[in-house]
Amino acid sequence: MKIIKPPKLNIGDTIGIVASSLPVLPHHRQQYEEGKRLISEMGFKIKEGSTTGKTRWWMSGTPKAVADDINSMFSDKKVKVIIAHTGGYSAISVVEYLDYDLIRKNPKPFIGMSDMTIYHLAIFSKTKVVGFHMDDLSYGFGRELKKGQENWPQLNQEFFLQFLTKTNAPGIIKPVTEWEEWKTGKTQGHLIGGILERISTLAGTKYFPSLDSFNGSIFFWEEIGRDLPEIYQHLYQLKHMGILERINGMLIGKIKFVKPLRQQ
Repeated sequence: MKIIKPPKLNIGDTIGIVASSLPVLPHHRQQYEEGKRLISEMGFKIKEGSTTGKTRWWMSGTPKAVADDINSMFSDKKVKVIIAHTGGYSAISVVEYLDYDLIRKNPKPFIGMSDMTIYHLAIFSKTKVVGFHMDDLSYGFGRELKKGQENWPQLNQEFFLQFLTKTNAPGIIKPVTEWEEWKTGKTQGHLIGGILERISTLAGTKYFPSLDSFNGSIFFWEEIGRDLPEIYQHLYQLKHMGILERINGMLIGKIKFVKPLRQQ
């Protein structure tokens, strides 16, 4: 399978910010500004998209307006990387308005998590440009730190520079937290995945990658705020689609804020 990997980033380049799902709400502002500060601190210029200053219900604009902002960032030759403000719930309505020919001809890292899964998979399906499932601006770089997380901003910056400014493989990545190994062994393959619920949301549409895209892959997923029966259903959906029999391995991220299971 031939894929398109965007060019590497250089210190001094411009990074575009888009509100690709949720708008920049008042209670996001502090994290948003902190994220911008950390990006600038690494030596990059910033360009804020039109969506970062707009609100329309749970979105930053109409689906067409959000897509126009994203397309504009891909067409701007000065912008080398695009990063999402945060996740949300609107990518599924935006993907039909993206200019996939433009994206294919101007491949750039489009960075984020959560709802960004839908953008990553849709763009990969239509263009074979790889996505970058990484911390977004506000809840990644700008997150409010808890006790024991004081070194996370530095780690975020190190990961960002390691994956975006170098052409060589990152090699062994030191774990930040403890991991469990449920099935021992070694494997290899290309990564494909994201937030599990968003993968299920896109499945069955013309924007979902072909089943062959999962052949020999390492399927990664994570979740937040779901209960175990939901996760169970999503995984069985992928199983019945024939995806799980095609992969070489599975990598599960930390599942945060799992809803308690009540059996009364």
